[in-house]
Amino acid sequence: MNTIAIFGDLLYDCFIWADRLPREGETVTGTASGFFASGKGGNQAATCARLGAEALMLGKVGSDERGAFLLQTMRENGVNTDGVIVSGDQATGTDCVLVAADGRNAIVVAPNANASVTPEEVDAMRPYFERAEVAVFQLQINADAVARAMRLARECGAKVILNPAPACEIPDEMFALADYVTPNETEAEFFTNEYRDDMSLSEWRERAAKALHARGAKRVIITMGGAGAYYSGPDEAFMTPAFRISAVDTTAAGDAFNGGLAVRLAAGDSIRSAMRYASACGAIAAMRRGSIPSLPSEDEVNAFLNEHVEE
Repeated sequence: MNTIAIFGDLLYDCFIWADRLPREGETVTGTASGFFASGKGGNQAATCARLGAEALMLGKVGSDERGAFLLQTMRENGVNTDGVIVSGDQATGTDCVLVAADGRNAIVVAPNANASVTPEEVDAMRPYFERAEVAVFQLQINADAVARAMRLARECGAKVILNPAPACEIPDEMFALADYVTPNETEAEFFTNEYRDDMSLSEWRERAAKALHARGAKRVIITMGGAGAYYSGPDEAFMTPAFRISAVDTTAAGDAFNGGLAVRLAAGDSIRSAMRYASACGAIAAMRRGSIPSLPSEDEVNAFLNEHVEE
């Protein structure tokens, strides 16, 4: 069994589904609601575990009912939570997610405990990074802690994936520390100032990838939803087409993609094979509601790929 360390956020999700997203100042009546364990880190860890890897979750929650719920849900999904810090003076991170009928969403996050990880707490996580073939990072934890943890993962010999989300200002060093940088289209625009506007998709993705390489990124994967995913590395560049699906809720699709990518890279797959597998994970998640409830199992991904051989 391959081991993945996921250093990231854990969030208590409040979901509301509606026919459409509200405009500023507008109240819209929802059609359903739910409460889930989530966070980009939590979603990616649960994906890795469901896909058969040993998933080591590293992060921070509060010593409240929401934190207990998150840890219990992680364990129920097969995630090792021994490396999650329980804070007595910070509340558990919480977010509100609005989802429209066409799958588009709007999210507001209060990071709380996620934003308070200290250098000493990161250093204590070394044993977990020493066990991992791949380490995955996002930006919902304070950036200084993420950078320190990325350096630690590299020292321990793990392949490093940086999913730079949500987009925020970070030093170029963090791009250089990663073996793979995986922004979505909006995040790639933010980090490069290369806005698509009237550019063709092919021109924009090449310009954005080039700009990310200039910031230190070795290998870039830009996820673009229904347009597929673009890889740019030292030796090749190519598109992985998206699977033809009807999206219901895209909230955790990117996390499912990154989890699937980590699992297959840890297993030694080629980047082309890993990206196709990751795309299948994202497609399955987009066809379901919620965050962790939408994430696929290994058997589901294999069945999906067998049904979509020609795509």
